[in-house]
Amino acid sequence: MNNRFVFIMPAYNASETITRSILSVWFQTYPNWKIIIRDDLSTDNTLDAVKNIKSQFGLDDNKVSIKRNKEKKWEVANILDMLEECKSDDIICRLDADDWICDCDALTIINDRYHRLEIDALWTAHRWSFTHHNISQNLPKDANPYTHPWVSSHLKTFRKSLVENISDENFRNEDGEYFKRIGDQAIYLPALHQAAGRWHFEPMVTYHYTINMNPQTFQTDDAKFQKREGEYLRTRGFIS
Repeated sequence: MNNRFVFIMPAYNASETITRSILSVWFQTYPNWKIIIRDDLSTDNTLDAVKNIKSQFGLDDNKVSIKRNKEKKWEVANILDMLEECKSDDIICRLDADDWICDCDALTIINDRYHRLEIDALWTAHRWSFTHHNISQNLPKDANPYTHPWVSSHLKTFRKSLVENISDENFRNEDGEYFKRIGDQAIYLPALHQAAGRWHFEPMVTYHYTINMNPQTFQTDDAKFQKREGEYLRTRGFIS
C-alpha cells in the first residue's frame, strides 16, 4: 500500500537548520510524502529559508507548505493545528526543524512495516547528535504507554486516525492550557493508547536528534520545565 507520510514540523528560529531537515525528506527513495511547517513567530529568516529551498527544488504546497503564526502557540498547539490539514489515512511523522532523517530509505522500509505488520504506530532507533546514544526501544504489546518508561522516541510515526476522536483534554496541562514543551509525549502517548498494542519498534537508526550532550543541557530552566510537564502528563494518564 502506498501510504502518504506527512511530516509535521513546528519551527522557531531554524533558518540555519531547516533546509537540511527538508532535504532529508526530499532525498527519500519513497515518493509519497508531504511536509507541513508552522513558523511560530521566528525572529530570524526561517520563512525565507523555506521559501528559498522550495523555489530551488520546485516544491509546491502539495509537497512543502508553511504558515507563519500571528501569535505564539508553542509546540503542542502547533502540532494540533497542522494535524487538521492531514487526512485520516495519512501516516504522521514528527520531524523537528533542527533534526534530519539520516537514512534515505527510511520511508520505504517504514511503509513496508505498516503494510506487512498491519500496525497503527511505529517508531525507530535514532542517534543523539553524532553518538551511539539512543533511548528508543521495544514497547511490550500489553504495556501501558503512560506508565512504561519512555521508549517511543524518534522517529515517531502514527496513523492520523488514532488522534481524531480523543478528548482535547489529553493535550492540556493542569491549568487547562496546551502543553508547551512536551509535544513528543503529549501527542504520542494518546496515540499509542489508542493503538492498543498495534505498534512496532524498528531498530534501524533513521533519525538524527540534534542535542548538546553536555550534562548542563539537562539542567537548564527549559529542561526542568519540560520534565515537570512530562511528570504531570504521565501521572494523570489518558482521559477518556
